[in-house]
Amino acid sequence: MKHASLENIYNEIALLSDSDRYKLYNRMKKEFYQDREIVAYTTAGEPLSRKQYVEKIERAIAEADRNELITDEELEKEILTW
Repeated sequence: MKHASLENIYNEIALLSDSDRYKLYNRMKKEFYQDREIVAYTTAGEPLSRKQYVEKIERAIAEADRNELITDEELEKEILTW
């Protein structure tokens, strides 16, 4: 069933004008690479893609929602043990 669906999509694309196929290709390429674009770096210098960056933010928000935070004072004490 999926094969037939892909075939239908291919046939629909084939019916598009060259300019519309080019526009579709560019939109698909943009969507494909959007989540892979490097948008930030960790404190260790590791690159983060847009997708990874958003995931880190969502995790941090979830931790805050669960009250899994530490105070500045607790952080300072933890730093001293490093």
